[in-house]
Amino acid sequence: MYSVAELATEENRRKLELAEQLRPSRRLLMLRRARRMEHKAERRMIQAWRRAAELRDALDSADY
Repeated sequence: MYSVAELATEENRRKLELAEQLRPSRRLLMLRRARRMEHKAERRMIQAWRRAAELRDALDSADY
């Protein structure tokens, strides 16, 4: 089973490989898009980690 990070990285890698084969202007556009998608996925993962930490803290404090 793949994690969100692995799936995002693989998708980004595929897009980068495709962009390398295209003409320069199209390649630049695809590279920018791939970078934006990667940053968005990273932000989502950080938010998920923070939310998981909040939930763990809430569960820990509920145990007492």
